[in-house]
Amino acid sequence: MTTIQRPVIVGVDGSPAAFGAVRWAADEAVRLRLPLRITHALGVPGPPEEITDEQGLVLNAAVEARRWYPGLHVTTSTWFGQPAHALREQSRHAELVVVGSRGHGGFHSLLVGSVGVQLAGYAYCPVLVVHHAERWSGPEAQLPSHGPVVVGTDGSAGGLLALEAAFGEASARRVPLVAVRVWQPPASRLARRPDPDKLAAELDADLERLRAKDPAVEAEARVRQGVPVPVLLDEARDALMIVLGARGHGGFTGLHLGAVAQHVLEHADSPVLIARH
Repeated sequence: MTTIQRPVIVGVDGSPAAFGAVRWAADEAVRLRLPLRITHALGVPGPPEEITDEQGLVLNAAVEARRWYPGLHVTTSTWFGQPAHALREQSRHAELVVVGSRGHGGFHSLLVGSVGVQLAGYAYCPVLVVHHAERWSGPEAQLPSHGPVVVGTDGSAGGLLALEAAFGEASARRVPLVAVRVWQPPASRLARRPDPDKLAAELDADLERLRAKDPAVEAEARVRQGVPVPVLLDEARDALMIVLGARGHGGFTGLHLGAVAQHVLEHADSPVLIARH
């Protein structure tokens, strides 16, 4: 019986940031023991020579990926259409989609409505947005191997999914995990005030269940009072990666990406992993 492996997919556009994203995607593929697919959206069909040049982008990126990780199974693909739509469609059959936060051509800078935010909100699998990915585009650049994986969780289904994804990353990378739960005093005096001790106990219980998978992971629970986005960005100043669920408690159920996830995605310095089913 043949098992079909869902690949790690990375979008490229020829920019240095895209090559840095390929470095991260290849590293994730090796850790997950999955194939890597490098893809590029061609936009509208152009002259044959232009299409050939565009296809050369993915072929060159594939050569580099194989050089970085000999033995890694790498395939390439080119699509006509908008990059966000092309990657979203491919995410239906992927384990992870990786993009750089800034690029040129099809992959614009990461602002509201751009490729990274659209994928974070609408992809069918987890999405890794690599901020300042050009830092790892050169052959001499080493991917970070130290620093904790920081995860923001609020006890919701999305928060628990993020916690599981973050624990898996920390376990695979052999780095500490910092789980952060942020609470705010109620706006109305009539509303019930959160109990920080209860929140800490709940977070500890969630981590204890995950420790059974890998007791070697050094996992720390932190419960802080404040506004979620500034607190999470502060906790992640030296993080290897930030992990969040696409949505948590509160907000409007019709929205596909919560306000906290979107603001962290826009302002973080570290790569951000948005956990999605």
